[in-house]
Amino acid sequence: MDTINPLSSILPVGSATSQGRGRSHGQQFPATGQILKAVVLETNGNDRFVLDIGGNRLSASSQAALSPGQILQLQVTRTQPQIELKIVNDTLSRFVGRSLTLLNKNIDLTALFAAMDKHIPPMLQQLTPTSRNVLEGFFALQQTPFGDKNDGVVLKQLTDRLGLNLERLLAAGDKVGAMHTLKAALLEIAHHFSAAEHLAETTQKILTTLELFQIAQLHTNSPSQQIFPLPLPFVEQGYLVVEEQGKDIEGKRQKEEESRFSLHLTMADIGNLRIDFLQNPAGLYIRFHADSQETADFIAAHSDSLEAAITGIPVISLAFSSGALDPINELIRHLLPDGNSMLDTKV
Repeated sequence: MDTINPLSSILPVGSATSQGRGRSHGQQFPATGQILKAVVLETNGNDRFVLDIGGNRLSASSQAALSPGQILQLQVTRTQPQIELKIVNDTLSRFVGRSLTLLNKNIDLTALFAAMDKHIPPMLQQLTPTSRNVLEGFFALQQTPFGDKNDGVVLKQLTDRLGLNLERLLAAGDKVGAMHTLKAALLEIAHHFSAAEHLAETTQKILTTLELFQIAQLHTNSPSQQIFPLPLPFVEQGYLVVEEQGKDIEGKRQKEEESRFSLHLTMADIGNLRIDFLQNPAGLYIRFHADSQETADFIAAHSDSLEAAITGIPVISLAFSSGALDPINELIRHLLPDGNSMLDTKV
């Protein structure tokens, strides 16, 4: 197991800027089990390194072969008598190749419930009441028919219950909030029913997908860009990327009167699809990117229906082209190079 032993203190993630500015006297260490993102800044020989964790520079020792610029996912394994961090893995080797074989479907509980119901007594009844209620409530929301004005509310409820913030809730001492998440329920299944091979595999696929989005958001590490998975049964793979725009005017941060967001999808009958949106006071600009020109032409043939379905804001432009890539491949590719936006700003 590759470990890292910090030689200087770690502040709570996001609590201080680099170089130690704003450091308080009553420092708190991250909780055991918390996942941290780190960037290797320098190598000083004799197994000594300088890392950036949550905007803090700190010296650390490790026998692992690290190189400047390497992005690490670290888990806090102990805090006494000194902090010890386990290298979960670097982003590249964690996901390229391995995860692509697991992420063949989106976060859909249908197969999970089917696997649990095959056993007598059903495994669902053997879970704690909290986990059972979380799973049943999440599954019921997923089965809600879409097509009315409440779709956005249902999607937000699904996203909020995923548990992408599970580790942060535990670190903050909110054990109750953490337990009422899908990820916590899945971890309970993985722990208690590891011998049930098919159920364990189904559970691990969903957990891997959740962890991919957690690491993607950690890697983004920007309040101006958010990534939201779309846990909808009719979407094989999909997520939403939202970018908040802003500009400095006379030293003050002000929002521009425009917003950009992008849907990255794989649909059974359509294939890969990316839809870029640009909204400003004039109206809404939309560009559809299909994975083939034939599919783009098919969508374009229904542009009148698409435009009629959008109410409350004028549609200024609808454009259609090919070139959409696999959304999960795109997500993984953007985990690696710093400074790249996941949004195509040329709408």
